[in-house]
Amino acid sequence: MFGLDFLPWYMSGHCGGKFVPYTLYDGGLAVSSAGAVTSDFVWRGSQKKYIQLSTVATLPEYRGRGLSRWLMEKILSDKKDRCDCVYLYANDSVKNFYPKFGFAPAFEYRYTMQLAKKAGACRRLDMNLSCDVGLLLEKHRQSNPFSELTAEGSADLLMFHCIKFLPDCVYYLEDHDAVVIAEHDESRMFCYDVYGGNGRGLAALLGAAAAPGTKSATLGFTPKAACDFVIERAVEYDTTFFVLEGKENILDGNRVTFPFLSRA
Repeated sequence: MFGLDFLPWYMSGHCGGKFVPYTLYDGGLAVSSAGAVTSDFVWRGSQKKYIQLSTVATLPEYRGRGLSRWLMEKILSDKKDRCDCVYLYANDSVKNFYPKFGFAPAFEYRYTMQLAKKAGACRRLDMNLSCDVGLLLEKHRQSNPFSELTAEGSADLLMFHCIKFLPDCVYYLEDHDAVVIAEHDESRMFCYDVYGGNGRGLAALLGAAAAPGTKSATLGFTPKAACDFVIERAVEYDTTFFVLEGKENILDGNRVTFPFLSRA
């Protein structure tokens, strides 16, 4: 639907029920759709229920009829009083659409540290092998011990990313008993998330996951200890982050990154 192929995720058995699509049909044709994803987060030890709006789209020939507006109003009517926060990531071309519903731009931050490759066994996990997927899910249940904001019980979204976008980016670090999901680009590493661990420091763990020649690592989550990081406001191509006004906004006064792998 709308050029999105969810079949591999669905067929994997890890689809789950967090993503609830709201879709309008003309006969048997899906013409407008939006999704609501309910996620449980832990923020500095406190349990939170957040809802992300996602994949808002209308076929070109059906635009201008108020279909997306109707869907947005329906989702907010159903969901906004049942959660602590509602947020979304919007393409810049439609960023003027969401303030009509009470959304305001907010700013995430990125944490980057200088890093060099360190010794340690690092094995890429094969997302086609059930034993490797099982190891990933086992470590995921142990959560990220280095993060201020963690998505709990989010294995379905984790597997969506690992199956569709990051199948070659999942690593097991035997010496740390942890899984790291990371991409390498020349001298830079982007660490989407860390799961498990035996108590060793984050810098040592990231060093073991780094490729030869790595000089820096940027995190896709908010670290508990930020003293070794350069912190900058996030700038993403064609993306504006919005939070619904009147609900909780932990980005107000805090330099936060929502976990990348909690995105839908």
